Amino acid sequence: MHDHVSGFEVPAPVGRYIETAYADGVPGVGTAAMEGFGRFRQRPLPWLPFANTIWLRPGVDRVSDMFVRIGPITVMKVLDAYVDGRGITKFLSRADMGPRVDQGAMHPMLCESLMFPSCWSRTPGFAWEPVDADTARVHMPFEAGFEVASVGFDPDTGFPATFETMRFKGKDGPKVRWRITMLGWRRFGEVTIPERMMVRWADEPGPWLRLRFERVTIGVDLDEPLTRARTAIATASA
Repeated sequence: MHDHVSGFEVPAPVGRYIETAYADGVPGVGTAAMEGFGRFRQRPLPWLPFANTIWLRPGVDRVSDMFVRIGPITVMKVLDAYVDGRGITKFLSRADMGPRVDQGAMHPMLCESLMFPSCWSRTPGFAWEPVDADTARVHMPFEAGFEVASVGFDPDTGFPATFETMRFKGKDGPKVRWRITMLGWRRFGEVTIPERMMVRWADEPGPWLRLRFERVTIGVDLDEPLTRARTAIATASA
């Protein structure tokens, strides 16, 4: 069984998700900003609170601005981006780049593209592969091949529940199974996204990041964040 999203063929669980989230039609989204807050930890350090804005051209570019705060004071800014096919993680005086960072940075962008179905048909090479009644695999061109992730759909709600892939852990680390858990899907204006997300590496005892979204704006101007990310990549590459 298959369904279609604006002429784009999708497996049955993906079609069920679209029918549940957008019974009146999928909204066209060219750009978006998702704002939220959460906490993260780098073991053995304790959990740290942060505010976050994620700027997206769904399926293409992603710029995440994270502000680590203790009380009213911002103690660290983190730029995590995937722009023009290149990734960067920049904090304090450190900027991590390279092929492994590119691969790692692409996957959050791919996961978030699932929330904006109108981008699927206009993203070259983006494809779904059926697995079973509650699972599908998503494919995205990357370098000379493809990256693949498994998406699990909640059998009761129909919404995506998990996104799993093998992702490089940092610029020098090995590939480790990486999972995003998506919870509490609801409408934010014209779009439906998970209110909460948790991120976990399989070789760690629990999630390292928890995020709650509180605002989503579509049709935003991305000139500033994209220019800032491109400048950071060019500077770090020099």
